[in-house]
Amino acid sequence: METGIAKAIRLAGSQTALGNMLGLTPQAIQKWATQGFVPADRCREVEEKLGGQVTRYELNASVFGDAPPIARSPRRRNVGV
Repeated sequence: METGIAKAIRLAGSQTALGNMLGLTPQAIQKWATQGFVPADRCREVEEKLGGQVTRYELNASVFGDAPPIARSPRRRNVGV
C-alpha cells in the first residue's frame, strides 16, 4: 500500500518538485519518505499545495487519525448540470 508521503511525491512528480512546492530540499522530503510520514506541522500545507489529492490523514495518521467519512468518500462531480 502506498504511504501518504509516497502519494504526495508521485502527485508532485518527484521529491525535488514537492520540495520546491514547500520551500524544502529534496533531502528533507527523502527523510519524510524514509520515515513514512510527514511532520504534523507540514501536513496541511502539503494537502493544500496538492489540492486535497492527498489528505493530512494519509500524511500522518498517528496525529490526525482516520479520515472522517466525508474525507474518505470520492468527490462527486455534477455531471450534466
